[in-house]
Amino acid sequence: MINTKWLKDLSEGQKGERVIAEHFTTKYHLTDIIYNDNYRYDFKGIRSGDTISFEVKTDRYEHFKGYITNNLFIEISCSGKPSGISNTQADNFVYYFPDLEVAYVIPMSKLRLLVMTNELELTEQSGDGGRVQGYLVHRNLFKDWFNIISIKKDKNIWVN
Repeated sequence: MINTKWLKDLSEGQKGERVIAEHFTTKYHLTDIIYNDNYRYDFKGIRSGDTISFEVKTDRYEHFKGYITNNLFIEISCSGKPSGISNTQADNFVYYFPDLEVAYVIPMSKLRLLVMTNELELTEQSGDGGRVQGYLVHRNLFKDWFNIISIKKDKNIWVN
């Protein structure tokens, strides 16, 4: 049986990836965008002759739940296996809040350092039927770690 919530989350994530890729194409002259459907990265492109890859997390939790948590959820495992930042090969991590029209961007190495060197809340049994584990990073307390950028969204693709 197909999990409709998972399919909706996947669709939301893919929309977010396209919005972020377009933003980096327009604002930062990233070219030759290639999307990927495995753990290595979500998309990559070329800027000034260098290939740069991105892992994108799209988060609409606050929109659907109706209250602000101020957290970024940083996935580290699923079903007891490394996932999220534990196994991505992306150069950069983008945490995108489409309803707030803001994205938190950080090099992957710096994000891993943030997670390892701070006492963050480790959540057990989150997402995907309680199979996902990750850290909560308070976006206001750790904002200096991130490049925070404004992303104007296309209202038409975010129909609930």
